[in-house]
Amino acid sequence: MITLPYRFMLTGIVFALCGMALGIWMGTNENFTLAPLHAHINLVGWASLMLFGLFYRGAPQSASTMAAKIHYWVALLGALSLTIGIYGTLANPAVAPLVIPGSLLTLISMLIFLWVVWSAARKGM
Repeated sequence: MITLPYRFMLTGIVFALCGMALGIWMGTNENFTLAPLHAHINLVGWASLMLFGLFYRGAPQSASTMAAKIHYWVALLGALSLTIGIYGTLANPAVAPLVIPGSLLTLISMLIFLWVVWSAARKGM
């Protein structure tokens, strides 16, 4: 069973690999149309998910809460739908509407994280 911190980190690494592959593709083709997508894959997917995982690794009491488990799924769905939606706004209008729920889920994810960190801080964890 993969623990929650490692689930966040492994998912973040998958996003990092996707962002790197996209960056390499853009560079070799000298086509930077998808640069905003590349940036969001790396920021929302790689950086945010990895940082969430590192926090939960350092605060295992927080990782065991229901809020943390919900946080993972909301963060994952947000990152996926946001990046697919950004791709849609740039290249495929059929999936562009996903950018709105993706943005909202990403925001909700950060609000859940705020709650988790705030709760840990209040308890002195």
